[in-house]
Amino acid sequence: MFRSYDVAASALRYHQQYLDVVGNNIANVNSDGFKGSQFVFDEVLNQLVDGTKIAPPRPQPQGAINAAMAGLGVTRRAIPGDFAQGAFKITNQATDFGIQGEGYFVLQSAKGPVYTRNGNFTFDSTGTLVAGDGKKVLGTDNRPLQVPAQYQNTPFFMNASGQLVVRNGDPGGVVIGQMKLARFTNQQGLLREGNTEFSATAASGAPIEGAPGTNGLGQAISGVTEISNIQLADQFTNLIMAQRGFQANAKVLTTTDEMADRINQMQ
Repeated sequence: MFRSYDVAASALRYHQQYLDVVGNNIANVNSDGFKGSQFVFDEVLNQLVDGTKIAPPRPQPQGAINAAMAGLGVTRRAIPGDFAQGAFKITNQATDFGIQGEGYFVLQSAKGPVYTRNGNFTFDSTGTLVAGDGKKVLGTDNRPLQVPAQYQNTPFFMNASGQLVVRNGDPGGVVIGQMKLARFTNQQGLLREGNTEFSATAASGAPIEGAPGTNGLGQAISGVTEISNIQLADQFTNLIMAQRGFQANAKVLTTTDEMADRINQMQ
């Protein structure tokens, strides 16, 4: 009966999704390595006011006015990720790492490699470097980075090449492995596996892997972690916009309902 019912309903649906995205961003403001998401609206196809067929405007001679078109509401174009680098937080923990520039740490999961900017790692009981959820950190040899049993209580450091070196008393130390990083030609094609983990897809392209500082990869830094790239001021602004948009379209829905009720009373 009223096109505004459908228009308002679509707007409510997608403003709710907008609120969900903003809420998730705010919730992860303190999640190390978190990359926020954005929400992009798009107009639904127009319709001729005096017709029933959804179609582009009819061809008009030069200088003429296009046919009257009425919008059919709003939809979601995309929810792209915001992959801007976050600031570093100094922890002075040898097992904490950050990446200055492009790249992700590579973790071993049951489904295959996953990628993260969250370098808050630790050693498990076997001396293997692992992420907070237990996934093993892979080296350039595609094997987990593991400290041999005889060196597990020995201090270590990471050199400029991304090599993990145990201080065993020798001048050069003992290299136990080299951290692997990976980057992608299209980060927007990555699939989120968790708040700070991603997996590769056909859209992202195959990972470009290597040691830190090679193949266009950034430098790995120890003793720091990369914090969330969420800016609370921006997110609170988005929150207000989403809330106001939701309220305004709810008002359109109730106003349309009141108009329909009055028309019914006139019959």
